Amino acid sequence: MDSIDARIFCEIAFQELSYKTFVERHVSPAEIGKKLDLDEKTVRIRVRRMENSGFIKYYQVHPNIALFGFRSITSYRFKAPNLATKFVIVENIHQIPGLIEGLDYLGPFLLIEIAGKSSSEAEETAKALANRYELDLKNLGSRVVKEPLLKLDCLDWEVIQELRYNAQMTIKEIAAAASATPRIVGYRIAKLLGSGAVSIRAVIDAQKQEGLIFYDLEIVVEEAKQGAVTNSLRNKFGERIWSMKNKSASVIIASLFGFTLGDPENSVRETIRINGVRRCSLFVLKEIVEPKRSNWLDLLIERQISSQPVRTISPSEELAC
Repeated sequence: MDSIDARIFCEIAFQELSYKTFVERHVSPAEIGKKLDLDEKTVRIRVRRMENSGFIKYYQVHPNIALFGFRSITSYRFKAPNLATKFVIVENIHQIPGLIEGLDYLGPFLLIEIAGKSSSEAEETAKALANRYELDLKNLGSRVVKEPLLKLDCLDWEVIQELRYNAQMTIKEIAAAASATPRIVGYRIAKLLGSGAVSIRAVIDAQKQEGLIFYDLEIVVEEAKQGAVTNSLRNKFGERIWSMKNKSASVIIASLFGFTLGDPENSVRETIRINGVRRCSLFVLKEIVEPKRSNWLDLLIERQISSQPVRTISPSEELAC
């Protein structure tokens, strides 16, 4: 993989990078190309190559958690007292209430995103986890989840369930499983994607991440120089930075990729030389931890299906299809 492959991959795999346009049930190559200044054909070819190599295992559908009453997602960095404790958490990560995503870093570190009906509810879950395993805990910030305008019925939830771990399942297959016509199913999928009721991300095989290293820099800066430091980071690392967030007025979290074992530490050395940087901590990503099935979201989808009244297709919807 080269830097273009890595940048494209970041756009289709990491949840915080969201798009409104989906083609063939993954992020539109045209939209990615526009953002990265690439032509659509280049994006398509490179995505297909990642799929064929097995680097991208499959595409996963995530329902908008606001549909279940969760309006906040908070990121936490945990430090375990030892590796054995971290391995236990990773093995049982699917049991964490409200788990959105888990990232396993080299050493005793984990980053876990937790959903809550409020940020305080997510905080309670994080503190309970920290207390149980004697972990150091750091809040990396919250984001609000916007509720979609679309009201979902039983068929919508059945479609989501079928696409959950195979977002590229054919419309005929979904229609057969949901006992609906392909035309209606295709129409519903388009509405789900267009309304923000669901999003789609690529899931990778970490064992095939050859020659590609993802890492985070947690940078403490002088508050008055945060803007200047941010600009210096972008000028210094360019396209290798795929995400940059301000945790507070004095902390920047930059997510980068590299191609050699020395890249992460070299980035730290270059960063601490920037005027206004006080210190810089390094976190090298080992893998994205995939929760075991069935997890809490799968169970909530099941509950929605069982609680919905028998579905009906209105004449207006038939005409719209």
